Amino acid sequence: MLSRQPTPPCSTAPGSAQWSHIPDGHNRRIAADRGALTHAAARIPRRLLSAAMLLCLGQSAVAQSATAAPDAVKLDAITVTATKTEQDIDVVPESVSVVTREQLRQRQPQAVGEVLRDLPNVDVGGGPRAVGQTVSIRGIGDDRILFLLDGARQNFSRGHNARLFVEPDLLRRVEVIRGPASALWGSGAIGGVIALETVDAADLLAPGQDFGGRVKTGYQDVNGQWMGAAAAYGRIDERFDWLVDLTYREAGDIRQGDGEDLANSGFERLSGLAKGTWNIDAANRLSFSYLGFNEDGEVPSNPQTPAAADGANLVDRTTRQDNFLLRYDYEDPDNNLLAPSLVLYRNRTDITEQRKRDDRRDATELTTTGFDLRNTSRFAFGDDLFQILTYGVEYYEDETESTRDGAPRESFPDGKTEVTGVYIQNEILLGERLTLIPGLRWDSFTSSAAAPGLEDNDDSAWSPKIGANLKVTDWLSFQASYNEAFRAPSVSELFVSGVHFTCGPGCQNLFVPNPDLKPEHARNKELGLRLFRQDLLTPGDVGRLRASVFRNDVTDFIERRVQVAFRPVPGNPGPGGVSTSDNVSDARLDGFEIGAVYEAPRWFAGLAYAQTRGDDENTDEPLASVSPDEWITRLGLRFPAWGVELGWRGRFVSAQDRVPAGIEPSERFDVQDIWLTWSPAGQLAGLSIDLGVDNLFDADYTPFQSALKAPGRNIKASLRYAF
Repeated sequence: MLSRQPTPPCSTAPGSAQWSHIPDGHNRRIAADRGALTHAAARIPRRLLSAAMLLCLGQSAVAQSATAAPDAVKLDAITVTATKTEQDIDVVPESVSVVTREQLRQRQPQAVGEVLRDLPNVDVGGGPRAVGQTVSIRGIGDDRILFLLDGARQNFSRGHNARLFVEPDLLRRVEVIRGPASALWGSGAIGGVIALETVDAADLLAPGQDFGGRVKTGYQDVNGQWMGAAAAYGRIDERFDWLVDLTYREAGDIRQGDGEDLANSGFERLSGLAKGTWNIDAANRLSFSYLGFNEDGEVPSNPQTPAAADGANLVDRTTRQDNFLLRYDYEDPDNNLLAPSLVLYRNRTDITEQRKRDDRRDATELTTTGFDLRNTSRFAFGDDLFQILTYGVEYYEDETESTRDGAPRESFPDGKTEVTGVYIQNEILLGERLTLIPGLRWDSFTSSAAAPGLEDNDDSAWSPKIGANLKVTDWLSFQASYNEAFRAPSVSELFVSGVHFTCGPGCQNLFVPNPDLKPEHARNKELGLRLFRQDLLTPGDVGRLRASVFRNDVTDFIERRVQVAFRPVPGNPGPGGVSTSDNVSDARLDGFEIGAVYEAPRWFAGLAYAQTRGDDENTDEPLASVSPDEWITRLGLRFPAWGVELGWRGRFVSAQDRVPAGIEPSERFDVQDIWLTWSPAGQLAGLSIDLGVDNLFDADYTPFQSALKAPGRNIKASLRYAF
């Protein structure tokens, strides 16, 4: 029997399914139906199978462990986000990309946005300041994408600001689901899900090692950034492991492609991670983690815009995020019916801004508290029918608070949103070839404001899904899926009031609350084709092709409408007009992704293409949020005997002139990067050197959905030593 051991770069999340819960005979059938390695892989030694996983579409190639044997064949990448159980990404009907820790090492990112920009139909906008970067998936962005950090929801959302603040050096893995995913994850997953996992001691300890540590330093010349990191980790009595990791960065202004510096783009950042896992006995496991983030910088109040020449829009900004998580898992190999998992979490994002010109002080805080309790049961009926049933309940509460000079701030009202969701999913394996995955979730949500006179907003939503994977041959499969998703209106959309902007003496535009907003809904249809072949050209190589076509219909889009009037209008007794949020439009988004990857023991290559078209069905105008067409490429060489890998990647982005009136089109551009990693063996074992050059040819360009030019050529290097 082929044992599916999770590998360090993509290790199994606590509580995910383990095939050993089903008798061995059934296990072999499920492994085959899940697209596991063919009989050739069964001859590979287990130590090689655990080396690294093949990256999915969009990353084009996997990063091979420098010390792996040159004829090693890698396991497919897995996903735990698409189904809340461990699955091969080539089996789940959804379109999923996985970024491993080796991929993070090649990129040497300073912000989460840099991790995502190489994935097809995933776009990072808002400019090069990390605090202002936003992400869109298939033309849908902002709080219509759900962020998860170690399985906990990250619900912070504020106009012109990033959604999540995490030090990339603390990550081991990122999963991206393209398309709606509310059947398992509830509100906010209209565009997709971005799930980040932090590193733990098990990723860093060598076999038989009970204590270890690492130190790291790095430099990036595009903004004169220095970073330093240190970690200690260990294992006690084979039952308890622990990790403490600290990272510090300090950077100046970013040099853009035209040679000019982006004023007020520097920052100072301190991040920390503490984790512990207690294996109480063979079945029970308890873990705890704390992730902290603190960044200071002098930036424009809207970090997506240039700094004013006179400094009128500058603020001293401190961004602090604290994430606490407690997890309990029960896994008994002899119990197919009971495998519960409980995640308790509390996340707080606190942003304080002191305006330079008059010392006005704004404070904005969002706290999310919640839990996700689920169980997985496994059933076998004969030799041709298997079911993996996952069901659970989720509850979370968002509390917002804001002040201006110590007094309540109407433009970001105090309020609370409570959501309760119940979900069930059944993975049905019919024989050797067909997998069906139906699912259903029901959510009830209530939003209320602290201000008197505003009614609560109460509603509920059903989110069904159905997916299928048909394995035609050992190397060819087809996928089909239908997913619905919703997003509940936020407190700021429902209850915001006060002044939006001024327009002269005695003239001001006012926010008008709208507590009657309806939730947004999405309905996505998708078809896919996947090919996977080992020993394609030479023994030990792998070829893969993935393609998908989709259509996503979104109704009751919530938009903020701004009406400027120089006479009294309802909601404003004076000149200036009003701004309010309404369900104003329906949208249709369709497109496709296609990509191929070839990996041989000593070289790799990949190519992907992504295209999305979006239209407002009420006005027939193009949507302003849809990214231009893009080619993504990668090519590299490996020298296993030396522990060296070097590579080239390119992004070739088309012009975007399909925009609505009032939106500036963008020009085409291409960006090319190179990297080299070295992990020597022998007396230098434990040393790692990473070199890279981003924007190799110093291209001068402004990405779509950005008012600021992109960074110019960036030479970067890092040195790490683990002991």
